[in-house]
Amino acid sequence: MTGQAVVGLSALALVIESGWLIFADGSVGSITAGVLVSVAVLTVSAARFVAIDTAVRILLGALFAGSVADRFGLLGAPGTKDVSWGSYSAFVDYTRTLVPRALDWSVPTLAAVATALETLIAIGMILGIAAKSTARLATAVLIAFAAAMWTSVGFDEMSSYGVLVVAGGTAILGTCDTALRLDHLLRRLPSRRPAVE
Repeated sequence: MTGQAVVGLSALALVIESGWLIFADGSVGSITAGVLVSVAVLTVSAARFVAIDTAVRILLGALFAGSVADRFGLLGAPGTKDVSWGSYSAFVDYTRTLVPRALDWSVPTLAAVATALETLIAIGMILGIAAKSTARLATAVLIAFAAAMWTSVGFDEMSSYGVLVVAGGTAILGTCDTALRLDHLLRRLPSRRPAVE
C-alpha cells in the first residue's frame, strides 16, 4: 500500500474515532488520548518530518510495552485505575472473551503469542530495529485485535482503546523511512575487521 493510501486510511480512522467521541459520547483514557493526538499529527504531516515520525514510532512502541507490562501487573493490580488487566491470568481471561467458544482450547496459546509479538513490536519500535517491518507487523496485530474486539465486545470497547487509529499510525510508519533507527546507526559504525595482509 502506498504512503498516500495509508495516510488516507489513518485520516478515516481518526474521523471515525472523533465521530464516536463527539456523537456517541465515547471516552478514552489520558494515555489513549495522547496517542490519538500523536497519530493525528503524524497523519497531518503525512510522515514528512523525521522528528515526528521518530517520536510517534517510539510513543507507539511504548504503548505496546505498556500493554505487555500491564498484563504482568507492572502498572498496578487488577481493578486499579487505568489498568486494563493487572495480571497475566486476567489477560488470558480477556483473550477468552475475544475468541469464539469453539476456539476456547487455543486461548492460552493465543495469549502467549500475542504477548510475544507485542514484546517484539515494542522493542523494535522503540529502538528502531527493522522499523518498517516492525510497524507492518504491529498493523497486522492491531487489525486482528480490532476484528476480534469488534465482533466480540463491540465497537465501543474497540474505540475506547483507539485501536483503528493506532493501526493507522503503525501503517503510516510501515511506509516511511524514519530516522534514528538503531539498525541504521549500527551499520554506520566502522568495521573492526582485521586488516588483510
